Amino acid sequence: MMRNVRRFYDCSTAHLPEQTVQAIENGFFAKSPSMRNEYGWLFSVPETLADMPEGVDCDAFKTVMALAMDAGCDYVLFDRDVPPVPYLEVFDW
Repeated sequence: MMRNVRRFYDCSTAHLPEQTVQAIENGFFAKSPSMRNEYGWLFSVPETLADMPEGVDCDAFKTVMALAMDAGCDYVLFDRDVPPVPYLEVFDW
């Protein structure tokens, strides 16, 4: 087994509300991304939702994190170029 291989959940930024996107972009979101670029952000996935930093109040963000946890992922990549999926809410901003 290769221990230096990690799984990530690939998710459209359209699955986050504009308020959350602005908070992430401006550095005001309660959980900081591990990495960022002009296409989106990479966030580490906590062990449980209870391990999320206090102040993460975006249900859409928590839903994606829960999906990533269930899939055994270590990271979520929110990417503007990833197509939205039908099983998550899409925010039109």
